[in-house]
Parts: sequence; C-alpha cells; structure tokens
Amino acid sequence: MAKILPGCRVKLAFRLSLPDGTEIDAAPEDDPLELLVGDGTISPGLEFAFQGMQAGERGRFEIAPGTAFPLPDPDKVFVLPPEDLGADFVPEQGQFIEFELPSGETTAGRVLDLTEEGLKVDFNHPLAGFPLIFEVHVLEVQC
Repeated sequence: MAKILPGCRVKLAFRLSLPDGTEIDAAPEDDPLELLVGDGTISPGLEFAFQGMQAGERGRFEIAPGTAFPLPDPDKVFVLPPEDLGADFVPEQGQFIEFELPSGETTAGRVLDLTEEGLKVDFNHPLAGFPLIFEVHVLEVQC
C-alpha cells in the first residue's frame, strides 16, 4: 500500500481547528480535498503531518504556532493616517478589510484599533501565532 510522499496525489477528509474547538476549515468525506503533495494547495506545515500515512489511516495532530502559518511579525502592523480613510468609513475592531497594494494585488488586514493617529491594521496571516489541531482521514493515495 502506498505511503504519502511529495508528488503523490491524495484525497483526504480533514478538520482544522483551534484548541478550543473553533473550526477554521474542513473537507468532509463526501467532498474531500484532492491535492498533489507539495503543490502548495495547503501549508507545508500541515502536509508534513500526514506524510507517511496510507489510505484508510486517521490522524490527529497538534500543530505548534509558526509551523503551518508564520509567527506574528510586528513589522506587519501599520497605522494608516486618517486622511487615507474615506469620510464615510467606520471600521470595527477585528474587522478584515481588503487593501490594494501598489502592485495592483490585494491583501487583507485586520483592524486592531482606531485612534487619533489613525487606523491600526495588522497584515499578519489571521492564524499567525496560533496552535492548531489538524484531524485527517486519508481516503486515497496514488504515487
């Protein structure tokens, strides 16, 4: 029976959650995730957890902060001056806002605070610094 290695095609059901049970993402058995291991579909830190498994196996993995997503970087927290905000814009703490970069690409930032200095926005990945629980059921492996 084939073991999961980089380059294998895999079908798996999974649940990604925070330790308190808050579900982040999932793919049920009737609609599994199909991927080529190493193609960037999911974080390499999550792929590493199920490498070596075979079809039919289940696993539950505790993923340490910084493994699947980077640790928070204080250099990705910015204060945008009030004049950069629209007059009718009323941000809420915790809200995600999409911003356009000079390159034309877009990125999301989470509102941390609104002060006299401006809008404090965190552009770190939303899961940066969090421990995760990754539950996997390998349905099919083709190598």
